[in-house]
This record gives sequence, structure tokens and C-alpha cells, in this order.
Amino acid sequence: MKISKIKKFVLDLFFPSFCVGCGQEGSLLCRSCQKQIVTIQTPVCPECRRLSENGGYCSRCCKDKALKGIIVAAYYEEGPVKEMIHNFKYNHALDLKKVLAHLLVQSVGKNHFDFMTFAPLSSRRLAERGFNQAEILAAAAAQKLKIPCQATLIKTKSTKRQVGLSGQKRRQNLSGVFKIESSKVESLKGKKILIVDDITTTGTTLNECAKVLRAAGAKEVWGLVVSRG
Repeated sequence: MKISKIKKFVLDLFFPSFCVGCGQEGSLLCRSCQKQIVTIQTPVCPECRRLSENGGYCSRCCKDKALKGIIVAAYYEEGPVKEMIHNFKYNHALDLKKVLAHLLVQSVGKNHFDFMTFAPLSSRRLAERGFNQAEILAAAAAQKLKIPCQATLIKTKSTKRQVGLSGQKRRQNLSGVFKIESSKVESLKGKKILIVDDITTTGTTLNECAKVLRAAGAKEVWGLVVSRG
């Protein structure tokens, strides 16, 4: 038996896993709850919610957006997705990355991108949490899609949490806080890029990230998230 399997056996014996959806012992997500995940079949414009190919911004809503659109994998309030994201992000249930990354890969489909990056955390938030959930998801999804994944963006300062802020306050909160790693600028020119995050509400974070990527020469930037809150 491999060492990794022995380690997993010991951990499961003394620290058994419980399904984040129904609480059943055995795994972080049981087969029954996994079947209850509802994936997005009819993409819509992230702004006005009209039907839109791949989740791109429609002709009315795209005018002030650096972001081309947001590809959303699954519904937040249906099935166990909400609990999956919460436990992955705040309770260190990192084994859920396999299922979450699979949802991201499915939603990308046959669309081609040159590489993936991810929404960065400030150094303080990263130290508090110990990991960047978006980075973990991006790396896992990029591996399955067989495209490069690279850390491209830096968040230069800590900001208030976006939850509870109005659209204008969200934009003000994140205005000018992202920049490109200097060594990565040349790699962006003319590229079609995916920015990964676990969840989006208004798309403000993704759009602010897209602004600096486009300013550095990226041809097209899309967001890719597990769900929309």
C-alpha cells in the first residue's frame, strides 16, 4: 500500500469526513448530494441577466466593462454548491477542489483560452487564511484543461469585504488595488485569459482585475467562477 493511501486510511479512521450537503459520514460530498448539483445550461449576461452566449456581457452592458463576460458553472442556492464553497473556503475542506474544478472545466467546454490566472488576495488576507481558494481552483482546472496557469495579479492592499456593499461602494473599494507582476507583463500581450474565482456577485472584482490585464495588452479577458451569489 502506498504511503499516501496509508495516510488517508489513518486520517479517515481518526478524523472521518462528513458530507457538507447532508452530513452523512464517509466523504466530503456523497454521491447523492453530488447528483443534486445543478449546472448552468442557459448562460446570461452578468449585468442584465438576458440570455447571452457563454455568459458574455450583452451589447447594452459591455460598454464600460474590461471583462468580456463571466462563465458560471452552477447555481448557488440549488443543491450543495453553497455549502461546498463555504466549507472549501472557510473550513479548509480542500479535497472539494476536485469536484469544484470539474464543474469549472465542464462550464468552459470547448472555448479556447491561452492561460488561466486567478483573483489575488492581499498579503494580510492570505496570511490569515493560509491559502488562496481561487489559486487552488485555477491550478486544478488548468491541469484538466491542459492550459498554463500562472500568478499574474497582485492585490496591493487589504480592502473591506465586498459583502453588503452597494455596486458603487464595491467599485470604490477595489479601485486601483490590483496590479500586474512586472515579470508577467510581456506574457499577456495578445492573449485570451481566464480569471478564476470561487464566486461572484456583481463581477466587480473580476472586472477590476480585467482592467489591469487589458491595460497590459491582453486581447480578451473572461471570468470563470463556480457560482454567482
